[in-house]
Amino acid sequence: MGPTMRMTQVLSVNDLSPHMKRIILTGESLSDFPDDKESAHVKAIFPNPNLSDKKPKLGLYFGFKMFMRPYTVRSFDKQNLALTIDFAVNDHQGLATNWALEAKAGDYLGIAGPGDVKHLDINAKQHLFFGDITALPAIAATLEKLPENAIGHAYIQIPDKQDKQTLITPKGINIHWLVTPNKLTEDFLDGLKSQSNHLHDTAIFIAAEASVVKQLKSHLDNNCEYDKSTLYASAYWNQKR
Repeated sequence: MGPTMRMTQVLSVNDLSPHMKRIILTGESLSDFPDDKESAHVKAIFPNPNLSDKKPKLGLYFGFKMFMRPYTVRSFDKQNLALTIDFAVNDHQGLATNWALEAKAGDYLGIAGPGDVKHLDINAKQHLFFGDITALPAIAATLEKLPENAIGHAYIQIPDKQDKQTLITPKGINIHWLVTPNKLTEDFLDGLKSQSNHLHDTAIFIAAEASVVKQLKSHLDNNCEYDKSTLYASAYWNQKR
């Protein structure tokens, strides 16, 4: 049995910054969408761009995965059946980004899921986040869930200073904006190296290109004491593809 699939329609589209577009989805199919899934992923199901029918095909059929891409639940308003997803755009092309750039109210998008939330211990003594702009929605959603006394650091790559967002975060979390078009920046590793090697009481979130995730994970394994049960490390994309 596969994940629950829902058909939704675009309620609104807003440009958050030069490289981030916010799309709010709605539909009666969201009536049983679970609460408290901010930062979890869904699989967005896109229409086949080669067909005139702009409504995606739901279900399990040969080749269905080619029209699915993982995206973060930025927020969900149960009362108004409004699911918010932020799309990184304007620095690459592909099925999802091309759709998001052209999206307008009334367009259809399928949704499968959601999965589990990503940050594994919001009550940890301290927190570390590392992610490029594709991970910004997940980091932002997680920061909003942290208790007021949370402490730590978040290193977030963005292509342009105009991509900075006003984040709702505890005062003890320091946000480090890494302003560079290079998603493979060494600034992630420099940020990790600037921390103590004793991270056994730290919840760590890493989401970036595959080689960056591997680099940071290698540093943790070779130089740090940390709790693997509170590490989330995921390759959100791969430059070789």
